[in-house]
Amino acid sequence: MSATVSPVAGAVSDSVFHVPSAHRQIAMPDGTVLSARVYAPHRAPGETGRPPLLVMPAASYLGEDWYTFEAPRYAAAGYLVVAYAERGIGGSTGYLDFAGSRDIDDLSRVVDWAVDSAQADPARVGVYGCSYGASVGLQAAAADPRIKAVAAFNGWADFFRAFYTHDTEHELSAWFHVLAARAVERPAPDLAAGYREFLRGNSAAVREALRTDDRSVNRRVAGLNANGTAVFMVNNWYDTGVAAPDQIAEFFDALTVPKYLEMRPGEHAEAMPSCLAATLDAVCDRAREWLDLHVLGRPTGMADAAPLAVRPRTAGPDESYPSWQAMAASTATPAPVLPGGSRTVATGRDSGADAGIPVVSPALDKRGLPPTVVMPLLAPTAAAVWQSAPTTAPWAVRGTPRVTLSVTPSAATGTFFAYLYDVDALGVGRLVTHTPYTFRDRTPGVPFTVDTDFTATAYTVPAGHRVALVIDSADPLYRAHNPSGAQLAFADPRLGW
Repeated sequence: MSATVSPVAGAVSDSVFHVPSAHRQIAMPDGTVLSARVYAPHRAPGETGRPPLLVMPAASYLGEDWYTFEAPRYAAAGYLVVAYAERGIGGSTGYLDFAGSRDIDDLSRVVDWAVDSAQADPARVGVYGCSYGASVGLQAAAADPRIKAVAAFNGWADFFRAFYTHDTEHELSAWFHVLAARAVERPAPDLAAGYREFLRGNSAAVREALRTDDRSVNRRVAGLNANGTAVFMVNNWYDTGVAAPDQIAEFFDALTVPKYLEMRPGEHAEAMPSCLAATLDAVCDRAREWLDLHVLGRPTGMADAAPLAVRPRTAGPDESYPSWQAMAASTATPAPVLPGGSRTVATGRDSGADAGIPVVSPALDKRGLPPTVVMPLLAPTAAAVWQSAPTTAPWAVRGTPRVTLSVTPSAATGTFFAYLYDVDALGVGRLVTHTPYTFRDRTPGVPFTVDTDFTATAYTVPAGHRVALVIDSADPLYRAHNPSGAQLAFADPRLGW
């Protein structure tokens, strides 16, 4: 694979590190031109040989200038850094591919150019990316054995599940992506078709149009494991963008390579701003130590780090585990028992319970203020509510709790939303986790059993509090499929793992 390059601007100075950089245009074989900023590595007096390479594919919107603080920081440490905008973003030509095969090939060709034209060391190659760039980096590393390590902030593992959970569309998130693509990006025809099918509610056509298997690194785990790529990931419990924790957990546990996953409270990519400015979070240093360890072969503190680091959403110290399954097994205490009985709700009405507001709710959740309801004020005809007795010991929810219940619909198709709340003595409920669920082709009036998982989380319900299950049929984050005037009856819910 080969690429050509032409300069756009001369060397300039960036950030507090005063690292020289230059704009470059890297041409792909199909004529697409990627806009890049190349940061020269700091070289000690008398140092010779090829420098290590760090490739930084951009997140959306800001293109090659996304890493204007973090890139000079790595260059000052001796890396040749190539920060570039994927096709269809920023100054690059072509159409947005969203971590598809074209993006994967492009990253490898950027490595080719850095090795051939900038004299980077092909034996010491790392990738650093956020969101879209993180997913491109993981995908490319599964295909290119030259990539020794990836630092991925909030990449997705399953592209389809970035838009759907339990056959329920992530309405608000998808609209954000659609509008952003129309405003500042140039989506490829298959992506544009996928967006249209999403807006029409055609999930089968969405999977076909978006080629979700091609854009999902959980389908390429074998490549990462075969290449021995060291994978560093940072993700958030409350990700309303593209990377809910459940898909990340499955991908993480399937890796057999050196790996590290840090789960933190907060919204999609909330740690990245501190890495892009002078207010560095410690996680930025951990990413740097990971790359130094696995790209440079330099001993760092990450050599002894436990694979899974968890920061609970409730008060308490950070926790470490050898795997996601080990975390779940170590904390899988019996779930509180809910009372039996049936409840019926009228669909299409807001009960007062919901999963929160993107950006705002995650920011408040980090400060101990998750989405909150007052249980007695929930609309009785719109919400089905079951509450446990007060717990006799703290209930540590680590991982993915489940709910099993009977559902009797009045229509063949419908959607409901289940919420778990931590309820104090005053009846104030704080959201522990939630899940949407859409069913199709059911016989009206005939009950069926639903056994489904909630979104994974790390939350401890204090002793003496109750646990409440609330079910309704409307949530602003999702699209519901309830015919006008429909009703849903629920009976005998059980919580478990």
